Amino acid sequence: MKNILFLCGPNGIGKTTICKEIINQLPNSAYVDSDPCRIMNPFVLNDDTIPTIAKNISDLLINYLKCPIVNTVVFSYGFHGRRREVFQRVLSEVSKIEHNLIPFLLWCSEEENISRMNVDNRSNDRIQRALNESRKSFDDVIYPKLDITSLSVSEAAKTIIKEAIL
Repeated sequence: MKNILFLCGPNGIGKTTICKEIINQLPNSAYVDSDPCRIMNPFVLNDDTIPTIAKNISDLLINYLKCPIVNTVVFSYGFHGRRREVFQRVLSEVSKIEHNLIPFLLWCSEEENISRMNVDNRSNDRIQRALNESRKSFDDVIYPKLDITSLSVSEAAKTIIKEAIL
């Protein structure tokens, strides 16, 4: 059966970087990055755009699930605020295709999260928004939690692949 390896976590924690490393280490895998699925000017997340963004993401996931050479689709998403609505729509749509959902909540210390966002050249406003909104959004998430505070990107990817039994 095909797998969706789903990584969530606060903004700036390293989801995209780790996902790219996972597909480098894991044969027959593909990565769906949700960021390009919602690039628009101006960016607006509302009742008009949520269905479009969700369809963009779900279509990519489903296409890879149907691809004969892909066994695992790696997907990352940060679902704070109305992004959670997008995520629920995506889950509903991909549930129509048989697959295993293997979720992980990536976590690190607040200090490390700030350090990673600084390395990524994020503005102070964006960093504060991530700390005040994004980190709190995951308090109620019941996925297996992986603390990546002291792990390199390669170590985090290896740990996730091992824990997911891929």
